[in-house]
Amino acid sequence: MLARETRASTSHDDRGAAVPARGGGAAVMRGPRGGHDGRMSELMPRDENADLSTVIANLSRSPETLARVADEVEREPLPSAVVEALPRTDPVALLLAARSAEGEGRSFEAAGLVGEALALDPGLEPARRDAAEYAACRTDPHRELADRAADLFDRLLVFLYRPARRRLVEELVARSVRVAEHALADLALFEHDVIGEFLDARGEWLREDEVKLLESWRTTPSRLWEVVGVSGRRVTLDDGAEQVVLTDELLSGQALPGDLMLTRVLHDGTGPRVFGHPFKVDPARRDEMLALLADPVDPYAIAAFFRRPAGPASGVTPTTAPPR
Repeated sequence: MLARETRASTSHDDRGAAVPARGGGAAVMRGPRGGHDGRMSELMPRDENADLSTVIANLSRSPETLARVADEVEREPLPSAVVEALPRTDPVALLLAARSAEGEGRSFEAAGLVGEALALDPGLEPARRDAAEYAACRTDPHRELADRAADLFDRLLVFLYRPARRRLVEELVARSVRVAEHALADLALFEHDVIGEFLDARGEWLREDEVKLLESWRTTPSRLWEVVGVSGRRVTLDDGAEQVVLTDELLSGQALPGDLMLTRVLHDGTGPRVFGHPFKVDPARRDEMLALLADPVDPYAIAAFFRRPAGPASGVTPTTAPPR
C-alpha cells in the first residue's frame, strides 16, 4: 500500500509488508475501530414498556457506557415504539434517538435531535462529536470544487467508520492484513457503495456540484495502473487502455517507473487525482490481480489477495518488499 498524506506514513507491498515512506507523517485513523457481537446491550432494552427513565439515569452516570450503548443503538436502531417512548426532555434520550435515526440513514433528523441534546447539555461528548461531523458536511461555497473534493473524501471515510458500517472494513481486514487497513477502507467505501448511502443520508447538505462529483466517483472502477513516468511532482500512470498524469507530491516521492498500483483515479473537478491509499502489486501477480478486477468485483477476494504470499518467481517473501 502506498502512503497518502496525513493518513499513513508507510507504504506496503502486496502482502502488507511495511516499506518506509519518504517524508510521511504520523498515521492518523479516520475514525474509531472495533466490532460488536451483534447483540444489543442489556442496558438498552428494546421494549417500550421498560422503565426507560431508569435506563437513561444509569447511562447518564457513565460516559463510557453511554458511548458504547449509543454505538450499539446506531448499529441496531431501536424499534419506533421505543424511540417514541424516550423522554424528549433528557439529553441522553435525545442522543439515543439521534443515533437510531442515523443508523437508519436519516442524518438530517439525527442532526436536529443532536442539536436538541446539546441545547440541554452542551458538554455531552458523543453529541458534540456528531454535531461537528454533521457541520463538516456543509462546505465553504467560496472554495473551488477541487479544494472541497479532498474534504468530501475525508467525510466519506468518517461516514464509513461510523458504528453502523464500521464492520465493512473489519471484515476485509479479517481476510487480509491489518497494516493494509487504510487501503481496505477505500475498497469498502466503493465496493459496498457507501457513497450511495452517504448521498441518501446527507445529500441535502451538499452542494449540487459536490453531489455530481460523488455520483461520478460511484461509477469509477478500481484499476491496475503501471507507473510509466515520474517527473518532479508529476506521475504518469497507464492501465493499458488509458494514460493519466497526476500532480501528487507524496505519490511522486514514493512511486518508481515499473511499479504496479491498484487504485481508483478519481476526478476532483479539474483533473485526475488519487485520494485513497493505493495497493502496491507485485508485477509477477499482474494477471492474478487483473482476473480479480473482472466485473463483478469481489472486495473480499481482493483483500485476501494481499494476504497470500507471492510466488517464488517474484523473489518476495511475506516479510520483504521487492528490491528497488
